[in-house]
Amino acid sequence: MTITNSSTNHYHAALLCPPGMGHIIPFLELAKHLVSHTIITKVTLFIASINNKSSKPQVETNILQSSVKQGLFDIIHLPPIDVPTNANMGTKLAIIMKESIPFIYQEISTMTSPKPTILITELFGSLVLPIAEHFNMSKFVFWPSSAWNVALSLHTPTLDKVVEGEYTDQEEFIRIPGCNPISPCDLFSPFLDRNDQLYHEYLPMCEELRKVDGIFVNTFLELEAKTILALRSGKIYKVPIYPIGPLIREAKKQNCDDENRDHVIDWLDKQEEESVIYVSLGSGYTMSHEQIKEMALGLELSGKKFVWSLRPPSTKAGNDRYLTAGEDAGSNGVPKTRASVSAFPDEFHKIQNRGLVILDWAPQLEILKHSSIGVFVSHCGWNSILESVSCGVPIVGWPLFADQLMNAETMAKEIGIGIRLNVAQSTKVVGSEEIGKTICKIMDKEDIEGCAMRKRVKELKHIAEKAWSQDGPSFCEMTNAFVKISHTNGV
Repeated sequence: MTITNSSTNHYHAALLCPPGMGHIIPFLELAKHLVSHTIITKVTLFIASINNKSSKPQVETNILQSSVKQGLFDIIHLPPIDVPTNANMGTKLAIIMKESIPFIYQEISTMTSPKPTILITELFGSLVLPIAEHFNMSKFVFWPSSAWNVALSLHTPTLDKVVEGEYTDQEEFIRIPGCNPISPCDLFSPFLDRNDQLYHEYLPMCEELRKVDGIFVNTFLELEAKTILALRSGKIYKVPIYPIGPLIREAKKQNCDDENRDHVIDWLDKQEEESVIYVSLGSGYTMSHEQIKEMALGLELSGKKFVWSLRPPSTKAGNDRYLTAGEDAGSNGVPKTRASVSAFPDEFHKIQNRGLVILDWAPQLEILKHSSIGVFVSHCGWNSILESVSCGVPIVGWPLFADQLMNAETMAKEIGIGIRLNVAQSTKVVGSEEIGKTICKIMDKEDIEGCAMRKRVKELKHIAEKAWSQDGPSFCEMTNAFVKISHTNGV
């Protein structure tokens, strides 16, 4: 469908976002950029939710409240959906979005002045897109991850017909026309079991993806040139692709505790330029005792100072929010005024006098933007990769699950701004030597490959800074998308 507006051109974009910080943050940024665009006069963001007895993370509440106070767009929370507790996260998202269809239908049907003319959702919300046809709206998918992921999803209906047996059992790499081949072990969750409910939910989503008016991808041409050109060639499937990234948060007080934030930044101000390691494997990951031990030993081997954001280990309880080295620290580097840190292995305490450990939400973008940061040890969530690129910081990739494995390959092989760590297959633990030597290679000013990575990420930083300027490439991509659907209908 296409926009059928009057000459007043009151374009109203309705966005449907799945629950969770990894989805909400990029959708909020998309909404902000839509509002600032002259073609769009109103934006409404619908957020689906899960019926969960536990409360939302405080940082999520703070971010949403901050967006509401700005008053740039409307935020509507859809009624919570019950999901099976034993289902994996992908299946839960599919169920939530599918069960939200009656609610989004009801909300859109009651909207006036102006009526919604554009519906934008994520892949997991693609089964909602037929609603757009009912209300004569244009339909887009916003892809907050890599273009390589888009290519795989568009190619999935074809793969489903030609690949025999399980994808993960294939001896050869999975091939997509014009793109880098994918190792079967790097495929994300829906491909792990073709008999699982998640795959059967995912396949029709990919079919719907092929029917949209366009796909907005949170990337930019110089970041994934090969993949974007392959997508635009029509050899995978002919769908308009619009790279509109990077959509990331501003580097300001990011709704974390002011005391924590100020302490971290003050400490970084005292460090030498590009001398500090920042470690964060995402808010959804809890390290085992053994992995924390290896990480601590790896940081010790590197000989560098660090800021490490993590949760207490999964095998013991720990209530500490914030640990830090400094003048007020005890013999193990932890402030005497803080609670016991018995949840952590001895190796963890040994390195405390060389860095900071944050057991709460870290002001990640502010940290990455600081001149003292030399490398980012990351789980390779796409938001984190874009933030690192936008700050000119190379990456040590430590992917854990979902699309992070493909993201890490993109980061290391196509973008060329870091190294992916090797995981010991017998223990599923990344060893201390692997951690230490990889950090040193990237930070070593004499290492040729490390220098090339640092140079490359700084070049991309400058390109990213211009992407959303007036007449910048991402701004123009969004304009082209709306102009195209308008012209299709003769508006």
